[in-house]
Amino acid sequence: EEGLIAGLNLEEHFILAEEQKSFFINKKAAQELTEHRIQDFNIKGTAENKIESLSGGNQQRAELALLRQPLTLLLLDHPTRGLDIESSMYIWSKMKQRCKEGASIIFISSDLDEVLQYSDRVLVFFGGKVSKPFDACHVSVDQLGQLIGGKGWE
Repeated sequence: EEGLIAGLNLEEHFILAEEQKSFFINKKAAQELTEHRIQDFNIKGTAENKIESLSGGNQQRAELALLRQPLTLLLLDHPTRGLDIESSMYIWSKMKQRCKEGASIIFISSDLDEVLQYSDRVLVFFGGKVSKPFDACHVSVDQLGQLIGGKGWE
């Protein structure tokens, strides 16, 4: 996954992502933070696990756990591509939680059902043009597919 560093374990990732208050690392605080994030984001692994040894879903969860709070904007490219249903649902539950906390999320997905299920508004880009915003509850997968394919542009 992008944003993760091969060869580093979970704890090392969380240490790097945190704002350091001193020159030295507080090992106990780092361990507590790591254990808290592993539990809070339901990561199936331990602090010592190398990031590349985790499944794709657990790598995605680790990436979300690395994001600082509070977030104002989160840009995602195919956030659940290649994940099993359980991992996808978990990722979306965490992203919805971030929205409730005030974050705006802009995402790209080729899964049109996912786009409609998790969006308030949808924009389609085609041939250098941008569609008007659609309320996700008032557009169908078929309509989106036609716009993506170039039909319905004036």
